Amino acid sequence: MNKKTSILKNSLCLTILSLSLAACNNSDREDNTPATVLSENYSFKSTGFYPEGIDFDTKNNHFVISSFRKGTVYTLSADGKEFTQLVDDANLIAALGVYTDEANDRIIVASGDAGASEKSGANGSTAGQKAYVGIYNAKTGVLIKSIDLKPLVTSGGVFPNDIAMDGNGNIYVTDSFSPIIYKIDQNYNASVFISNNNFSAPQGSFGLNGIVYKDGYLIVSHTQAAKLFKINIADNSVAEITGLNNAFKAPDGLEWKDNNLIVVENGLGEGKVHLLSTSNDWVSSSKIKESTIGKTEFPTTAFAANNGTVYVLQSYLGKLLGGDASQIDYQIKGIKF
Repeated sequence: MNKKTSILKNSLCLTILSLSLAACNNSDREDNTPATVLSENYSFKSTGFYPEGIDFDTKNNHFVISSFRKGTVYTLSADGKEFTQLVDDANLIAALGVYTDEANDRIIVASGDAGASEKSGANGSTAGQKAYVGIYNAKTGVLIKSIDLKPLVTSGGVFPNDIAMDGNGNIYVTDSFSPIIYKIDQNYNASVFISNNNFSAPQGSFGLNGIVYKDGYLIVSHTQAAKLFKINIADNSVAEITGLNNAFKAPDGLEWKDNNLIVVENGLGEGKVHLLSTSNDWVSSSKIKESTIGKTEFPTTAFAANNGTVYVLQSYLGKLLGGDASQIDYQIKGIKF
């Protein structure tokens, strides 16, 4: 479940550390230094909010956080004092991956329905029936473009989850219920970028989840299979990244940290954050370090700052998926590898 691609990463300069879901994520931005120095950790209150995705918008100097249950997008100011609604779109059922496209002053949000949102049908009757991407003005939250992805999938359930963008402005979106990755071009034309049986998952479980872009390829996580895949954009070739040897369970959000990869393991696993490296351009990989967040805290996604701090969203989604919508307190935890 979102997350930053390499487009956001390389130009971000923060000075202190901080972090609570699960896409998004990059390097072609001009000056990503926040106006206010970030804190080490953050907390915010909202009954039944259950966040899923996190990103940081340096132009507007705030975190952008999506709500799985409420289907809204809020901002949290860099000083942690203002938690404010930015996007309220009826088409957002479970708001999942969020991506701050600062070059174009846009916020991109993926949305599906797992039957656990305030806007879901009774008793999960609408689960798997919604595939939507909304694109909004980053400052005002005003809708720029609605994109319905459901017509692209002729059978089976759908659940768009996380977002990445390549150097040409094409948007890629994972689907956790169907074995596909969507593509939305610069003119907002949507298509199935790739469909692959390696991305399949048993009904009732989450398949593809986090996604990041770098140097002509995508890396995606598969939650149920506990695997990572590398996809070359030029020829759509798919290869499992080897060498991990059960390094994690239930991988969720992905994030670049310099040339290494952050993998957030959610509460369906052990609730950890892993740092991976490669010596062969992600043909294989190994784990350098890990940090435990907790199963109950249910980390989903992260934002990595250039000062070495990784801000991890603690969503408590396990409670919601278990039928408890009463959680009030959420955190963004800053860790340093």
